[in-house]
Amino acid sequence: MTIEWLSRPLAIGKKKAPNRVVYQPTEANNGDAEGSPTAHTVKKYLDIARGGPGIIHVESIDVTLKTQARSNRMLILDRNMAGLEKLVAEIRKANRDSLVVFQLSHAGRLSDPAFKPPMYVYAPGGTAVPVMSTAEVEAAREEFVAAAKRAWKVGADGVDFKQAHAFIGDDFLHPANQRPDRYGGSWENRTRFFRETMARMREEITDRSFLIGTRISPYEAVPGAFGTSGPGEIFEDLSEPLAFAKLLESAGIDFLNVSGGSAAGNLELLMPTAAYPEGVFRHFSWTRAIKKSVSIPVIGSGYSRLRNGDASLHVGDKEQSTLLYWAEKNLKDGNVDLVGIGRQAIADPEFARKVVEGRVAEIKWCTTCGECTMLLGGNKRVGCTIYDPEYKGALKQG
Repeated sequence: MTIEWLSRPLAIGKKKAPNRVVYQPTEANNGDAEGSPTAHTVKKYLDIARGGPGIIHVESIDVTLKTQARSNRMLILDRNMAGLEKLVAEIRKANRDSLVVFQLSHAGRLSDPAFKPPMYVYAPGGTAVPVMSTAEVEAAREEFVAAAKRAWKVGADGVDFKQAHAFIGDDFLHPANQRPDRYGGSWENRTRFFRETMARMREEITDRSFLIGTRISPYEAVPGAFGTSGPGEIFEDLSEPLAFAKLLESAGIDFLNVSGGSAAGNLELLMPTAAYPEGVFRHFSWTRAIKKSVSIPVIGSGYSRLRNGDASLHVGDKEQSTLLYWAEKNLKDGNVDLVGIGRQAIADPEFARKVVEGRVAEIKWCTTCGECTMLLGGNKRVGCTIYDPEYKGALKQG
């Protein structure tokens, strides 16, 4: 097929992405004991840089020592700046065109108790868990602000201030968040953490070309989570996600990355597989709804499952079930501005370059087998078990 839209550049804020392919933040769990990049980290991002996407997301980097989802996750504290600056410099040597964005994260209630106790924005389902105090919320806000400033100082083009997948920013948005202080209950209160943090980031970073974006989950299929109409509701209601998208734009966000589902127990919605292939089209539907509500660039997700054709999703013409067909169609139809690739970029870091250069026949297609996710869940370094024997061996070791 003809690749037309994926290869087009796009202005994002005061910067420009050389094409419409975005490599999403995919955790590799390969930092050192201090949370700094290792040789494995550098290799991962050099491979990605050579792949030439429009945007390179440097994986979910923790802004705090107070929670920890993995033993070898990356951190963005003062002690990590030298390593992160070197990582950005290495990426720039390999590729001076792609935009480099750090995703800033706080595990919150997803913190693994084996490493650090979870921090709850609110008690889910009435459970008896310790909830963050107002002072702890304000401290978390400042941790995000400090992390964004560090990202700017080490040379990143921008940050993704994460509001997705049941991480801490997302939990504030939930209708189930009925905290009695100014960070819970009403819509104004539930969006306060984002609004205050965003305002503080703009105060601290005077460079207006520095990008600030965010990733959201418009529907998580969890009672009382984002995309439902109340604390005990489960049915999809996009009223608040659409209102939030407009709030993001008015607050000065440069781009919006649309995902779905929750890392707290809804991975099939977050990353569709053979067990739930139609989840791909739910992603497309949420992204289109968000895109119609804002004028800032919007990144879409859910594409990896389509691969080079998914028999469970096509009727008649096989091409109409492929990743590239839907990427081009959604861009052409104005349903999205950029196409986010996660698992596919793990399988083939050169995906974007092969697409743009017309070498589609050479692409190593992700099978969405889920084994990279199994490595992450097992607290191991993450890579593709299909195309890299090192990671196949690591998975077999258990």
